[in-house]
Amino acid sequence: MEQGNKKIRQLTSEYMERQALLEEQRRRRRKGLIRRLSVFTFCAVIFLSFVGVTIFQQQASIQAQNTQIEQMEEEFVHLEKEEVRLKQEIEWLHDPEYIAELARRDFFLTKPGETLFQLPRSGTPSD
Repeated sequence: MEQGNKKIRQLTSEYMERQALLEEQRRRRRKGLIRRLSVFTFCAVIFLSFVGVTIFQQQASIQAQNTQIEQMEEEFVHLEKEEVRLKQEIEWLHDPEYIAELARRDFFLTKPGETLFQLPRSGTPSD
């Protein structure tokens, strides 16, 4: 019977050793899995951070360009109005009566026989 006991003990110890080896392999695989997942998570965080910063910078750039476009459109409308006014001024400057009116108003010129009376402008306090 002793030989049978030895065989059983030997089988049990082989089984236990095999189970210990399997357990060790499982722990190593689990450690490897945790390491791989940690590295993958770290890389994903770095990548997402890079993407987020890039998107934020692009959004800020787009916003600045939109603001600049709005300002330029306002300036364009103002310049179009100025162009219309200047074209009208050119037309008026071809009219001799308008030129005479300008000369009277700005340079205080008079026609022969006219008398010029200068009135105080409204809004100016008189002493």
